[in-house]
Amino acid sequence: MSVLASTTIAAPTADGPSGLAGTAAVLAWIMAVPLYRFTQYFGTVAHEGGHALVAKLLFQAVRAIRFTWSGDGMTYTTPSWPIIIPVAMAGYLGPSAFGLFAAWLLTQGQTETVLWGSLAFLGVMLLVVRGWVGWIIVPALMVLLFEIATDLKPPLQVLFTHVWVWFLLIIGVEQMLVFIQGKVYKNDTSDSVRLQKETHIPSEIWSFVFLCGTIAALVAGGMMLLHLAG
Repeated sequence: MSVLASTTIAAPTADGPSGLAGTAAVLAWIMAVPLYRFTQYFGTVAHEGGHALVAKLLFQAVRAIRFTWSGDGMTYTTPSWPIIIPVAMAGYLGPSAFGLFAAWLLTQGQTETVLWGSLAFLGVMLLVVRGWVGWIIVPALMVLLFEIATDLKPPLQVLFTHVWVWFLLIIGVEQMLVFIQGKVYKNDTSDSVRLQKETHIPSEIWSFVFLCGTIAALVAGGMMLLHLAG
């Protein structure tokens, strides 16, 4: 995240959206893949935020959200069947869904909407966060986005907003690759095992669905940001 401190980046201008998106994609990939050990927490925030948002949209109570230093998280809500299915699915698809929606907003020129919308969502989420880990990670992300929204001017503000959106799209895929490589789908506390218990569809298939969904969002969002679609 120290990249914010540098003002020597030659940010692409508005006349080169593909160049801007490409530069942002590279920076986001560095954050989401080589630096995953450190940035995975922000991906987990989006993951648990996905659970919480879908639960609330379906009129379910969210009692608490907790994070651990290992990069895991847990959203405490008790929806009954079949509501539990979309709530459980919203975790690993959460970062990608947020990124895809934010990508669409950027194609409409809504840079500030993405930043302030992200801050508002995190602020509401913070109300149900419990534990020191969450009270450090969520405010840290809020401070970072607030500085982008208030301290940076175009074209740097636009560049780093694109980095944030690309990061959401890429981290979703990276989380699923780590999930599958580590065979987390065999863990009784994983979303895929939870879905297996509720639907009798094997955890491995749910993992494949999540992976395909995150890749599809990355492709679709990337095409929008590169102005190759629509």
